[in-house]
Amino acid sequence: MIALMGAAGNIGGKVADLLRRGNAGVRVLQHRRPLAQLGARGAEVVTGDARNAEDMRALFQDADAAFVILPDNLDAPDFVANRSRMSRAITEALGDTGVGHVVALTAVGADREGAPGPPGGLHEHERRLSGLQDVDLFILRPAAYMDYLLAGLPLIRSQQINGSAVDGDLRYPMIATRDVAQEAAERLARRDFTGRQGKLLLGPEDVSMRQATLLMGSLLGLPELPYVQFPPAEMQGGLVAAGMSEEAARLLVDMQLGINDGWFFGGLRRTPGTTTPTRLGEYLST
Repeated sequence: MIALMGAAGNIGGKVADLLRRGNAGVRVLQHRRPLAQLGARGAEVVTGDARNAEDMRALFQDADAAFVILPDNLDAPDFVANRSRMSRAITEALGDTGVGHVVALTAVGADREGAPGPPGGLHEHERRLSGLQDVDLFILRPAAYMDYLLAGLPLIRSQQINGSAVDGDLRYPMIATRDVAQEAAERLARRDFTGRQGKLLLGPEDVSMRQATLLMGSLLGLPELPYVQFPPAEMQGGLVAAGMSEEAARLLVDMQLGINDGWFFGGLRRTPGTTTPTRLGEYLST
């Protein structure tokens, strides 16, 4: 049995689908969104809250392997504290249930202290997981998700511009969530790792937000779609207006500024082992 968190999301849902196609026994955690379709395809569905250790024990009980993730609850007014509560419940339950192999999803930079934005909370999570006894741990640290570009569609459609606080000409690694899910599913199925291991996933190429915007525009019939680098305060206000909590919006802007400063990707070099296949143009076209 393989226990999965995040099965209603972009990565966890794809991991569940891949494992079910391989006829693996899968148990998924249903929290905010229903997972009836996965249940109909043979997955065992348990309802619970990732902040509750007892619920997490029900998910992990008798599982041979687990996929763990801290969901981005961007409307949570206490985003960081909420993540910390989830991390404590997850690690406590993993320790109690004796899951042998754990694949954890964090992000580039989560292995270092002082990461700006949401990855800072992921560093605490990595430390907790690494302290588990008798658990083989594999941590995936992917680059920026191509999928997050789709969050700009409302702005593009309403104002015919795209924007963020990221320098529009800065090229940095972007990755498709389906490639991350493929790596996670393979590791969970094979369980071919021991001790404490981590792996960067950097996609196939570095892309700037201006390039990404032009690609999106060409597919939307807006071939000259402009990209605007918003001031941090303006960007944060826009995110709050879109439904994020004040804390989550501030952290997301801090992360974008960290990208500009080279904190996350400065000095990283893509290798065959960190390269994944899906290019941005292919992703946007599907």
